[in-house]
Amino acid sequence: MAILGTRARRAALTLLAGTALAGLLGATATAAPPQAEPDRIMTVTDIYIRDVVADLGYQPHMGTPLWNSSDIKVCPTAVECATSQWPVVGMTNYVFVKLRNPGPYGSGTDTGILRLLRTTPGGGRTWPLDWTQIAAQTVTVPPGVTTVVIPWGAVPGPGHFSILARWESPNDPIVFEGPDISINTQYNNNIAWKDLLSV
Repeated sequence: MAILGTRARRAALTLLAGTALAGLLGATATAAPPQAEPDRIMTVTDIYIRDVVADLGYQPHMGTPLWNSSDIKVCPTAVECATSQWPVVGMTNYVFVKLRNPGPYGSGTDTGILRLLRTTPGGGRTWPLDWTQIAAQTVTVPPGVTTVVIPWGAVPGPGHFSILARWESPNDPIVFEGPDISINTQYNNNIAWKDLLSV
């Protein structure tokens, strides 16, 4: 009789422990945030560069393609062209970058640095190893859309490569950054990417 009572108690304890452990594991699995997907917090200001036309600045951005930002345009003259052109090697080209204010995470006029970077034609896109700075310009961005024009004389190639626009401000920090430029672009509304072919 004592043995049966002991076995019944052990079975009951095993069942309770198993149920409690399953509940704990289930709660942990649903509460843990996915890897490499930080929550975006409110910032003082929020300047963003669109990845696609429908982009409203929310992070992460799921629109495609990430590598053809509608807010980065290359033109042959200092007058903005209707559509982006292929940059010409040996000539001064002009990159137009649109900075939008406000985004969904902050508001107000901000001053920061707009950096324009490029990869080597046919090279990799690992951040920051494969990127070379073209220009860095201090810009004040009031509410609305501010278009920044950057002259670009040393176009590499001819060949296929990428350019990257980055808005950097202590009031609107880049919240996540790793070696994969696709993830960086998707999870930061102040990074935009455009693939190009120089001719």
